Amino acid sequence: MKATEFITSYLCKYGGMHSVFTFAGGTNAFLIDAIYRTKCMGLVVMRHEQNAAFAAEGYARASEKMGLALTMSGPGATNLVTGIANAYFDSAPVFYLTGQVVSGSYKYDKPVRQLGYQETDIVSIVKPITKYAAVARKKQDIPIMLREAMSECVSGRPGSVLADFPMDFQKEDISEDELSIAPPEKKTDMPKDEDIHSVISAIQASKRPVIIIGGGIRASKTTEQLYKFAHNFHIPVVSSLLGKDSFPNDDPLYVGFIGTYGDRYANLTMQNSDLIIALGTRLDSRQTASPATFARAAKKIHVEIDKTELNNTVKSDISINCDLKNFFDAVLRHAKPAKEGAYDDWMNHISLMKKELKYIIDADVNPKIFLAKLSDAFHDDEIFTTDVGNNQMWSAQALVIRKNQRFLTSGGLGSMQFSIPAAIGAYFANPKRTVIAICGDGGFQMSIPELQTIMEYKIPLKIVVFNNGVLGLMRVFQQENFEGRHPTTEIGYSCPDIKKLAEAYGLAHILIGKNSEIEECIAKAKKETRPVIIEVVIDKELKAYPKVRGKSLEDQVPTMDREELKKYMLVPLLDK
Repeated sequence: MKATEFITSYLCKYGGMHSVFTFAGGTNAFLIDAIYRTKCMGLVVMRHEQNAAFAAEGYARASEKMGLALTMSGPGATNLVTGIANAYFDSAPVFYLTGQVVSGSYKYDKPVRQLGYQETDIVSIVKPITKYAAVARKKQDIPIMLREAMSECVSGRPGSVLADFPMDFQKEDISEDELSIAPPEKKTDMPKDEDIHSVISAIQASKRPVIIIGGGIRASKTTEQLYKFAHNFHIPVVSSLLGKDSFPNDDPLYVGFIGTYGDRYANLTMQNSDLIIALGTRLDSRQTASPATFARAAKKIHVEIDKTELNNTVKSDISINCDLKNFFDAVLRHAKPAKEGAYDDWMNHISLMKKELKYIIDADVNPKIFLAKLSDAFHDDEIFTTDVGNNQMWSAQALVIRKNQRFLTSGGLGSMQFSIPAAIGAYFANPKRTVIAICGDGGFQMSIPELQTIMEYKIPLKIVVFNNGVLGLMRVFQQENFEGRHPTTEIGYSCPDIKKLAEAYGLAHILIGKNSEIEECIAKAKKETRPVIIEVVIDKELKAYPKVRGKSLEDQVPTMDREELKKYMLVPLLDK
């Protein structure tokens, strides 16, 4: 069989994906034709390769399978780079497949800049942001590369991989027998018995435990085991940005979103704890503010499949390098359930903080009220995606993500333009589920070409655009640091008429300008069968508060009076 048919068949057989996100070019044309002829995958034509990369990640995360993006060499491949980095940092299993110029025109190891037209050494470019990246040097490399790339993509801590195939090799014959050789399975790390017993003893000795969950829960497919673990011991749960959809936000044990823009009561829960159990999270500065002040009275347990993340930022008392599946299995097998009400005093204190420390926004249109009402209206199995900026932080603070819902956003890289293409990918992974893309006007403008993709494939997306006519999060940064000067975020920046854009692309448009209009407009959007843009006009002065501005998680603006803060702190306050 031809190499193009082999590549297509192998990816379908072992990757399980049924969509590939692509844009046409000379060096991937034979692959596109093979996919079209074999029909084992559907071709989704994006309007830009970066959006194809994000869509493949949205597909991977929504399906919990491998995602696939296919582009040509040169500019097509380099346009993937931001999406490749995003998948790598957020541990999404995405396979990036690039066509390359013919092997005779490719420089390989020659010390020249370029030989062939539209040639780029994409492998060297993406090596630092992939788990595996290689270019074929002979046709026999093709099955070997596919097996190794697919194995790396999904094993251990998942991430992006890239295989680069010169166009002449794509036309060569590959033995069909190679299809029978599956990608190798790699062993998962097992926890040590003594570590498991230490964890159980620490839980039993604790009076104020808290579980911190990160993106590793979804990456390891252990949401059900996490639920059993938390309820087995009656331990409250807080989440990082990427962990938000790993535990039902309406569950009594769920406290809230943590970190720089975290809920004040969730941050104080960590600061007051005497035991931190961090699961599948890097414990980076966006979550902890400062390692020296983070949960300073707590014993710390950190469980992570990536050994390099252990003791990298926060030093742990118990560091366990293993697969979370194996960790949960071991603990639940060895530990007896805690007694009902074991942490009643602790949970009562958390409930008091949740009741009294909500941050209220006074505005004609309150984005948090809008998002709360959006959650009330969509409470089944919807998939929410967000861009980066105020919209992302408000969503993390105010959306209530329930058991069967998903929350997909750009975490480690923090890339604008993510929401709409990721939503497209999520739709193709789950075409029967409602997908809601949440954007600011900045990220929305970066994604405008994909409105045509949405109409081409009749994707019934619901797109929320918070429109304040500025780049809001960066504008606040300028206010805090540059005496209120706003070049590039307000001066020189503007947004076109979104209603006219919707009309030009054939989307429905709903405008919200007052809090009193929110429920009626959301109900109208819910009934809309066409793709719809819900434009939410907000004041440019609105901020994604509360926000940490100090040396510890309890130092958030708006600043709380220290005497009032003492009411909620169960550990001594830091010196001013």
